[in-house]
Amino acid sequence: MTLRAALFFLVTHALVIALIGPQDPIGSFLLLMAAPLLAALACVRRARDSRAACKWRLLGFAVGLFSIALLAQLYRIADGGGQAQMPLSSLILYVFYRIPLTYVAASPGGGNRYVRAVDLSIIALLWLLYYVHTRALVHLDAALWMQGLNAMSTVQNGLVFCFALIRFLAEDNADRRDFFRTLTTYALGYFLLAFYINHYQPQVPDGGWGDLLISGLFVLLAVMASSPWRPPAVAVSRNLRRVVDAGVPLMLPLLLMMVALLVSRLHPTLAIVGFIGAMLGYALRSVLTQVEIQRQRDELEALARRDPLTGLGNRRNFDESLGSAHRRARRQGLGLAVLMIDIDHFKRLNDTYGHPEGDRRLRAVAGILDGCLQRGDDLLARYGGEEFIAALPSPDIAHALSLGERLRAAVETAGLPAAEAVVTISIGVAWQAARENGDPRDLVDRADQALYRAKHAGRNRVHGAPAATAGSERPDRRA
Repeated sequence: MTLRAALFFLVTHALVIALIGPQDPIGSFLLLMAAPLLAALACVRRARDSRAACKWRLLGFAVGLFSIALLAQLYRIADGGGQAQMPLSSLILYVFYRIPLTYVAASPGGGNRYVRAVDLSIIALLWLLYYVHTRALVHLDAALWMQGLNAMSTVQNGLVFCFALIRFLAEDNADRRDFFRTLTTYALGYFLLAFYINHYQPQVPDGGWGDLLISGLFVLLAVMASSPWRPPAVAVSRNLRRVVDAGVPLMLPLLLMMVALLVSRLHPTLAIVGFIGAMLGYALRSVLTQVEIQRQRDELEALARRDPLTGLGNRRNFDESLGSAHRRARRQGLGLAVLMIDIDHFKRLNDTYGHPEGDRRLRAVAGILDGCLQRGDDLLARYGGEEFIAALPSPDIAHALSLGERLRAAVETAGLPAAEAVVTISIGVAWQAARENGDPRDLVDRADQALYRAKHAGRNRVHGAPAATAGSERPDRRA
């Protein structure tokens, strides 16, 4: 809704009130019903180009319920109800209208389906308390009815505003910040308007100037939702963000406890159910959230040790697992062999076929190597670039060299196209006997030196490292 259309709507509503007024309130009520419908449509349209689409739709659904509640009142007026007490259907709809508002303001969002199910269960229990309490108020005398209804309304409206304001202040995403800015403005306006009408003008007749105030609030919401202006993103304190993220899951249980306190006089048993539901809901949500966090942490930890291209372990995974592999081999009474493997002329292959084809060759070679090393104690990783590394128990250097030759032959036999006929590999092998107490990381350096010699001897071959010597240095290799 543009500003010009909003002014036209409000002027029209003001003229209807001035010319007809309470004598025939139907005209004013029709315009009053149209205002939240326009706001609901504006929110739904806004959801099309916003990352906070679900929140905008819930807000539109909430204000649409308000319009339906007005329709129930209109039926009462048209049927000659006059200024009789508000019908139960309208009361329930006015109460239910705040449920989506409460959910969108207080629910943290995100999480898996079980966490969302807990949030929805708290909302359902909240609605049950609202519903039972509202039905009980209808049967009281007018003074108690108004007092109970106004207290419930003030608590609901005030907490929705507070929740929305907290979310707005701590939000750093531009789309969500704009939504919570709109919700905060609307919630504050509704809180002040409801407080004024409930406490200072509770007996204002239908069709009066109070209708214009209400329609004006929804027109403001429609203008804000339709506005093309978007506030710029702002930097939010990380500490504030952390505090709010940690505290938001408390909002729904807190509201449920507040409402349980309000209904305790008329429904003590239901109030106890509300308190227990709030505590159990928060506890269950906390457990489920921690489980989800732990699962995500485990996935990230696994990804941090996995090479995304080949699916093998990465260098970090190999370095961390080498000590364990060495201890397992010694427990078995075997030595430990380390094989450093390099794809021959890989740079030329990339230059000839392109990097995507080079990546496919890497994956193919990784699959061949992995297929040849199927024992549970065998450790294989992509060490970097076109290099792979393996560590495995081996009884002697001859066995390790034989395994290296088997790996070399398997890759050559696969016949993967390359700049030099087919893809081949060079392998450097280092071995340490079980009785030796040397650092297994020295095996990596010795295997690297052996690989260097294999490449300079013509590539596509396996070369064994000599026994460890003091002061050996790792040469600078360039393929």
